[in-house]
Amino acid sequence: MKKLLTYGFYFAFAVSMLMGFGCALTNYELITDNDSGGVVNTAGNAYVRQSSQAATTYPDGTDNLIWFVDQKANGDRKLSTVNYFTTGTIMFKDDLYCSPDWAGCKVSTSNDPEVGDVDDYDYAANPSCSGYRSLSLLVSTTRYYGECGRARTTDRATKMIALANDMTPVQLNGATWLRGNLSALNTSMVLNNHNGSVYALPMTSQIGVTANFATRRVILDLTNPNNRNVAQNAINWSKAHPGPGIEATLTVNGNDLVYHTKLMNNASSWPQLHY
Repeated sequence: MKKLLTYGFYFAFAVSMLMGFGCALTNYELITDNDSGGVVNTAGNAYVRQSSQAATTYPDGTDNLIWFVDQKANGDRKLSTVNYFTTGTIMFKDDLYCSPDWAGCKVSTSNDPEVGDVDDYDYAANPSCSGYRSLSLLVSTTRYYGECGRARTTDRATKMIALANDMTPVQLNGATWLRGNLSALNTSMVLNNHNGSVYALPMTSQIGVTANFATRRVILDLTNPNNRNVAQNAINWSKAHPGPGIEATLTVNGNDLVYHTKLMNNASSWPQLHY
């Protein structure tokens, strides 16, 4: 079965590709006011602008798991993952106005207290919700791009430019995108379970990448059947070497980023995750 996964761009796309696709937010950074530094009371859900968004296509439509955070005045947070399901060609939620509005039920929720949080990956999933079929990863993250337009500067723009230097311009739907490939020649990933085990994940396949850096979106061509073996190797290693979470160090063309994640409890095989 041919599958094309469309991603909001950044290095997390490759981590997600190698270990699963849909991500639930289970741990987040304290939201503070950019001017005063004080703790922000979001007064309800705020939309989290992800460093990358993943949209998974199926015969009946497209799943795109998006995140929301509800932070109280004391810094305690309630995190939610919701499916942005579409049947048309617009696969991503429009970030231009960064609306916190959402519809449907929550695929996953997590309590994230600012003090005394004993597990970065605790969650409650709802299998009856739309988008549960695409959920396989639990994510602990800092504030990359902020909530509803509240952003802060990082070095990710510099790293994206470095990646762009090795890609070829192509035209797609009237816009200029960049195209390249991820393979063992330019990509590596090291997994650390923080429990004494480290694994250099073999890159035994090639993944075609078409990226639009301006919109942080990427199309990954995963039609090569060997991609399943790469993902399954990561899943098998994670199951055989359990730990509190996985620290994945991804390096592409000499540029690296550390990504913190964990497989869901029911993730045991590629077909179970995606079909």
